[in-house]
Amino acid sequence: MYELDLIKKDWQKRSENLPKYTQDELMPMLHKKSSSSVKWIFIISILEFVFWLALDILISSENYLETIESKVFMWFLKVTTIVNYIVLFGFIYLFCRNYLRIKVTDSAKKLMRQIIKTRQAVKYYVRYNIALFIIIFIISGARAILIQTTFNTLEFWIVAGIMMFILLIIIGLLILFYKLLYGILTKRLYKNYKILTKMEV
Repeated sequence: MYELDLIKKDWQKRSENLPKYTQDELMPMLHKKSSSSVKWIFIISILEFVFWLALDILISSENYLETIESKVFMWFLKVTTIVNYIVLFGFIYLFCRNYLRIKVTDSAKKLMRQIIKTRQAVKYYVRYNIALFIIIFIISGARAILIQTTFNTLEFWIVAGIMMFILLIIIGLLILFYKLLYGILTKRLYKNYKILTKMEV
């Protein structure tokens, strides 16, 4: 018990030495940190968009689509790609708009509102990318299995099981990738949001 009292006294002394900020001093710091986090979310989303665009161009240059026998499946990939670019561009626009709005925000309530909108947009963005990958993987995998007429029932289920296992691994890696990529930035925003909430009380 005596040792616990000593630890508490030591912590109190350290707390007294820590810098204390007023609300007027803290607001610009939170504003700057939040603006920086949203800016990086915007930049990373652009880089990701450029990466997928470059990958699509590379695959197209190899005449991959011409090797696909089914015209229906070829059109499915083309339409999916176009829709994907439109949606990704829409998310990039949202990130850009949120960044510009946070940059000129001058009140705690407005900053809190923009932080919430940005975090929600990032969540939807990540969920969309993962959902789209799952849909394309399942449809592509199902078609690859169905065109193999040499499979018997047992072989069919073995291949299907292996593909599902691979899908689960890739989904896990994607979730980990997005948590590392956007998770750190959204956590910083949430931390700023909690501080702003206390300031508004």
